[in-house]
Amino acid sequence: MTSTSESDEIFEALELVPHYAPIRRLADDALVAVELQVRGRGDTALNTPKSLRRAARMMQQTDVVDGRKLSFFNADPAKTTVPIFATVDLQSPAHLTFVAPPEHHLLLSVDPGETFRRPRSVLDEVAAARAAGRLICVDRLGLDDRALTLLWLIEPDVIFTPAELLARTRDPEIAGLAHALAAHAERTGALVIALGVDSEALRVAAQTVGATHGMGALFPAAHSPALFADEPVAALPPRDTAAGPADDDSATTPYAIVSASHVPRPGDKRLLIEMSKALETQAAAAGPGTLVLGTFQEARQFTSATARRWRSLADRAGFAGVYGVGLPQMLDGNVQHAPLDPDDDLVNEWTVVVLGPHASALLSARDRHEPVPDLDRTFDVVQSYNRDLASRAAHAILARFTSPRVAD
Repeated sequence: MTSTSESDEIFEALELVPHYAPIRRLADDALVAVELQVRGRGDTALNTPKSLRRAARMMQQTDVVDGRKLSFFNADPAKTTVPIFATVDLQSPAHLTFVAPPEHHLLLSVDPGETFRRPRSVLDEVAAARAAGRLICVDRLGLDDRALTLLWLIEPDVIFTPAELLARTRDPEIAGLAHALAAHAERTGALVIALGVDSEALRVAAQTVGATHGMGALFPAAHSPALFADEPVAALPPRDTAAGPADDDSATTPYAIVSASHVPRPGDKRLLIEMSKALETQAAAAGPGTLVLGTFQEARQFTSATARRWRSLADRAGFAGVYGVGLPQMLDGNVQHAPLDPDDDLVNEWTVVVLGPHASALLSARDRHEPVPDLDRTFDVVQSYNRDLASRAAHAILARFTSPRVAD
């Protein structure tokens, strides 16, 4: 395998050329922007943006390619009144000091694997990027089940659907994805751009999936954005406020978040167990785009029977995570386990949070710590099906997960 230093030298020395792919409204071909892309020379194996990016990721050279891409942004050929998009990885340091020219947009791509390896850090980086005026995008829908969960967790501003999806329009999984995309776009106003629109038939496929805009061979790229200068530019669709907890959100546990607007009621453990199971069943039925999180106070409460249920749930959901004092940091099947600090106030709560394409749910019960047998314990209980509250609760739980997870 090539060493990192050798890879650095190889990618630094690559002759890269920019080109500009138009982003057009699928309904009428109206131009809304162009995307700055880079590729290798025509006589190399890296002569497409896709092949270059794949190689850069395999050799851990995305930072180098992203930095070189942004160097073209301020070059003379890039001076144009047509809005320019440039997409780089959220983890690439190149974007931290970069200032996009007026009217242009820097998009930061969020990797689902990286998000669930270190959720707290990634969620903080997304919030900081938005505060700096960046747009957040997701681009692996249909290729990684976890990518769909990012729609509800971070609510991206732009969604790129991969070209591979357009060849799978008879696939039931893609039909489900189309419904999920429609729900998310209606709720947030996210811009959905289909990649691989190479023919009129694929244009129709892209529209069927739910894309409103597209890129591909049907809309040829150019070596300079100036070639689009005489073409009218349509306005980008409006975007609703992005999701996530407010900067001044002082509620740091799911119970605190929901009880601020919902009156708690008493609940006994026996019924709460069944209510938790019912939410788990709903989450499993919601499909691979679902994120489900559970906090179980202590490891002893996460019984072997519960572990079996969550392993089955995780095989159907996009991401499943459980938290508790004494739980080891590990993957059990597809279930991510993570410990809680014994002094964390979250230890007093028993919570299940579900975020899915068409529904969200939250059940949080705060232990009254009465001196009774375990099954006779009582709790103060709150429930909500409000997506904003469920999203804030999910953020609050994921903020506890600070250690790297086992490699994918």
